[in-house]
Amino acid sequence: MRIFTLCTLLLIAFTSSNAQNVLSNADTNCITIMTWNVKLLPSIATFLHHYPIKRAKLIPEKLIAENPDVISFQEAFDGTSIRIIRKKLKKFYPYVAGLKNKVGLTFKKAGGVIMFSKYPIREIESIAYNNSIGIDKIAHKGALLVEVEHPVKKFQLLGTHMQAGGGKDLKQAQYVQAGELLKRHEQSGVPQFACGDFNTKKVDTLLYPKLLSSLNAQDGEINTDLKATSDHLLNDMDTYDPNRRHIIDYVLLKENGVQPKQVIRSVKQISERWSKEHQDLSDHNTVILKCYF
Repeated sequence: MRIFTLCTLLLIAFTSSNAQNVLSNADTNCITIMTWNVKLLPSIATFLHHYPIKRAKLIPEKLIAENPDVISFQEAFDGTSIRIIRKKLKKFYPYVAGLKNKVGLTFKKAGGVIMFSKYPIREIESIAYNNSIGIDKIAHKGALLVEVEHPVKKFQLLGTHMQAGGGKDLKQAQYVQAGELLKRHEQSGVPQFACGDFNTKKVDTLLYPKLLSSLNAQDGEINTDLKATSDHLLNDMDTYDPNRRHIIDYVLLKENGVQPKQVIRSVKQISERWSKEHQDLSDHNTVILKCYF
């Protein structure tokens, strides 16, 4: 009986240890990055009927459920909404980057880009694009580059929101400026990721290749049935033209001498009913990248 009991205990311990090791390996071999244009425009713009504070109260629970290592927001302009999200995320995402760019009522650099991280995060440099026009110029659209001390591997992450509309030359100038930001701080053996709303359609045979070449970065296929990040058919906050269904948000990878074993990208529609008309929590879907080393 004692031998049976001892063997049973050893089997339980071995099984438990194996399960913990599998979980540990899954955690320690993977970097997970989420990018999301959250459309948290200033709440004083009531004519937009987008109710950022109401949505901000629902967003943190969804982010925690997805459990990425780092979250990069775009259009995070409403101060009250960001404070609500930051407070609710603090236990799980104690590190924040991008708040230093806020001056008065606006973000003077990397307009509206804010990041939340499970792991220590250091702001390297932020820029505002030189060639923005219209409302994008007022919003100081740009890019923020940070360094994350992840237990798998230290990496750099660029978060950006590029010009909506505008000519091809303007867009390419922003690609070059973002690429130069990555180049200034690249290190051998330290992968760089570039994520955000690039306002560049994947089907654009001129601009999309220019984006990748300017950043010297790689994209990949979306591994989910849902493909579009700007989806006017399915997204109830983005219903202007049901035929407009495009990928314009990305998480790109610049390896810098480090070759991952596997990279998986998915598009996720994040929803919860917040009004009679709406359940989508933004007019964009998220992109989530899992990078295994």
